[in-house]
Order: sequence, then structure tokens, then C-alpha cells
Amino acid sequence: MGSTKGSGVVTRWWVAGLVGVMVSVAGCGGATESAPVAEPTTSVVATPVADEPWDPCTIPDSAVEAAGLDVDSKSTNLFGDAPLSTDWMTCIWTDPDPGAWYFLGVFSGFHSLDDLRSNDRFGQFSKDDDLGGYQFLRADRPAGRSCGMAFEVEYGLVYFVLDTRAASEPARDPCVEIENIARTTRASLPPTSN
Repeated sequence: MGSTKGSGVVTRWWVAGLVGVMVSVAGCGGATESAPVAEPTTSVVATPVADEPWDPCTIPDSAVEAAGLDVDSKSTNLFGDAPLSTDWMTCIWTDPDPGAWYFLGVFSGFHSLDDLRSNDRFGQFSKDDDLGGYQFLRADRPAGRSCGMAFEVEYGLVYFVLDTRAASEPARDPCVEIENIARTTRASLPPTSN
């Protein structure tokens, strides 16, 4: 799991947040009795733009539990308090013990699907028309031990990666498992970019 830095420089889509409202007003000063009052022009309200990626840890516990994940395992990093990535907001869960066999990472950033495709750690992308996303595999993991799902959303990309624990054998096909998780949590993600 991790950053798309592995294949070179990644284009960063930092979008400046808008904090004000733009209003255009025609006319100035007062009117005289013989002069008409100027009509104000239509106000233009700027749509706020995200200034940081969507936080995957905001997926409701009810959706996390319905996806078969351990709600209490939620973390932003597997090891310590340092951020897992400076380019992505991250949240990690495991499946419930006893018998937990995988970690699930959800990543959100101001990146595109092309950025993810250009990372040599990921490959074999295929469109999942049913979910509106793209399934992929990790090139640096043995076959049958990892699977991912990416969604192009407003202001960037959200992707899931399921990795089998090192000492565990997969209890199910990781790609079937991640489809079920993505299907269950999809409504909690940002809207698609279309």
C-alpha cells in the first residue's frame, strides 16, 4: 500500500480553497428624482473547492461493520503515529479476529487514475462497470494475495487496497472481498467526478 511516488514525480493537484463570495454590483451612489436607480447585476457565488483530500476515516462505522471490517481496528497508520503518506489521506482496517487475514487501506488524494496507472507497483487495471470503478492488482505482491479498487471522485481519486497478512493464507479471493467492501462502502465515498 502507499504512495504513487514509486514511478517518478507525481503531478500534485493542490487546489486552493475559496473562502469568500464574489458579488458584482452595478451602480454607485444615490439616485436623483429624475434618474432611474441602477439594477444590481446577478450575484456570482464561487463554489467552494476542497483544500484537502476527503478523509476516508469518515466512512461511518455502520458501513465499515457492514463491509465485514473490524470497526475498532481503524488507524491512519499501521506503525506508529507518523503519516503513512504525505500525498494521501489514509485509513486502515482489518477483518475481525479471530482469524483476521488481511489489512484494508483506503487512500484519498488530489490525483488522477492516470497517476495510479503510471505507478509501477500497480497493474492489470480493468473497468468494473457495476461499481463504476477500476479493479487492479499490486505488481509487488504474489498472485492471489492482494487486490485494489479505484474510484475517480470529485477533486481526485479514492482507492482501496486489500493485502493479505504475511503469515496468513487468504480465506477468500482478495478481489471478491474488495468488491464486497467497495460495494458496501461506496455510498460513503465522495461523488464520482462525472
